[in-house]
Amino acid sequence: MRTFAAPDFLSLAHRSDLDFLVARWLRPVSGEETRWGYQLILEAAQQCRCPYWLLDGRRRQPADADTTRWGLEEFFPQLAGKMGRPICMSQLLSPDYQQLTEELPAFQAADHDPNRTYQMRRFNDETRAVQWLQQAQAGK
Repeated sequence: MRTFAAPDFLSLAHRSDLDFLVARWLRPVSGEETRWGYQLILEAAQQCRCPYWLLDGRRRQPADADTTRWGLEEFFPQLAGKMGRPICMSQLLSPDYQQLTEELPAFQAADHDPNRTYQMRRFNDETRAVQWLQQAQAGK
């Protein structure tokens, strides 16, 4: 396993046995920290050339509307271009956070965008989150 330097709110590691980049948010974060954290995640993914991300957000709070818009409309859509291939993100969330994302129009629009250049699924069970990434790796 390769670990990456990160601030106190984020843990970053590449699991070579699974070929996943694992990013765990370790505490609630501000919008600025969220953006910084995602930039660090991208940089780590580029270094290990890993398009499969397990993003554990169970310890953080839902992002504010502006940060959510930034992620869904700016950051995530440009990932395929920066990585040279589509990215698969498995987001691990608390049940309440997952339910909130299911209800937000911004997530609904992103989930149904036929031109979306990345795959993202949200889970509240780590086993299911990992299984989904493994299926994506296998092309299923």
